[in-house]
Amino acid sequence: MKLRPWLIWGCAGLFYLYEMILRASPGVIAKDLMSDLGVASTALGVLSSFYYYSYVALQIPCGVIVDRLGPRRVVTYSTLLCVIGSILFAYSDSLWGAQIGRFLIGAGSACAFLSCLKIGSEWFVPAQFAMIAGLTNMMGTVGGMVSGPPFAVLSNSFGWRQATLLAAMAGVVLAIICWMVMRDKQQDSTESEESLSQGLGRVARDPFNWIVAAVGGLMYIPISAFCELWAVPFLMEKYQISNEIASRASIMVYLGIAVGSPLAARLSNYLNNPVRVMGLSSLATAGLFMAAVRFDSITYNFMLLVLFLAGMTNAGQVMCFAAIKENVPNRLSGTAVGFTNAIVMMSGIIFQPLLGVLLDMVWQGQLNDDGSRYYGTEAYQTAMMTIPLCFVVGWIMLHFGGRKQMVCDNA
Repeated sequence: MKLRPWLIWGCAGLFYLYEMILRASPGVIAKDLMSDLGVASTALGVLSSFYYYSYVALQIPCGVIVDRLGPRRVVTYSTLLCVIGSILFAYSDSLWGAQIGRFLIGAGSACAFLSCLKIGSEWFVPAQFAMIAGLTNMMGTVGGMVSGPPFAVLSNSFGWRQATLLAAMAGVVLAIICWMVMRDKQQDSTESEESLSQGLGRVARDPFNWIVAAVGGLMYIPISAFCELWAVPFLMEKYQISNEIASRASIMVYLGIAVGSPLAARLSNYLNNPVRVMGLSSLATAGLFMAAVRFDSITYNFMLLVLFLAGMTNAGQVMCFAAIKENVPNRLSGTAVGFTNAIVMMSGIIFQPLLGVLLDMVWQGQLNDDGSRYYGTEAYQTAMMTIPLCFVVGWIMLHFGGRKQMVCDNA
């Protein structure tokens, strides 16, 4: 019986890994997309962020749906929706068609992370929730790593369209596995209906939840804006390297988060305060990203080390889910995670296009041979300085607005 919870969580974790591959893949093929679709950086940022439009809009509904229906059906059908979106994206010859594909991928991905945490709250003891959150975050970062050099090799060998179709085929296999292996816990339907009618209001009325979720969003920018879109073109320009080599930098961030996530969970349990872990994480990551963006003398290999450390320190971001989950009744865990993730993922909607807008604002009018815009290293550095600035803002918000003692502190 002890193996079953891990198998169920493992299936949901594999889906989260899979959707992270789809989410982060535009960063590897950014230049191909700009050339093939004939768009500039702002339009590319908007295209990539279409994933987040549906993802964010569906977070709270998905939290309610997962609380009511259970993760098995939700994960299986969501995987198939990702497959449909991937196929449409791969066959799109126009910007609007690609946007619809990204929109559907985001809709299919909306339940991935919160399904993992819902399983953690139902099938594991409360003391294990921070560990499950950390391991789930690690699964996502593995997906981000696969979207780096492996996806770059596929796209360079077969083209980005064929690589996306191969990812869609993998999604069909995953959906079958999830349906066969996953099971749902039986719930009291009367209690579930009663909690759903009041649950969202209970979560949203507490200012503490808003502050912690907003800081979680600011701390997610290294993933949503840097790794998923702008890291590869920035490093290709800075070091004059190929996309396969540049994508290793994103892998180092993801690898750092994968290593740091269980450590952040352990530190949270030791301090008995996930908010404090978030504050320490914000300050450390701000300094490391400042060094990565502004220090021109850093060699590429040293840059990889700095980004690994930045990912490792930024692993404390996932503690925003533990903090808010501990602040609400367990029966509302899906709703609380959906609420939190909706705010966290707003970072993708805001900052993927924002960095593109900043790049276009400082563009000097130069063009590449294929007619796409040329952005120099200094332009990228100007846009990337947004990242450490947001971490400082997040730390200030926690320092002045996140002092509420957690339920576990008062126990």
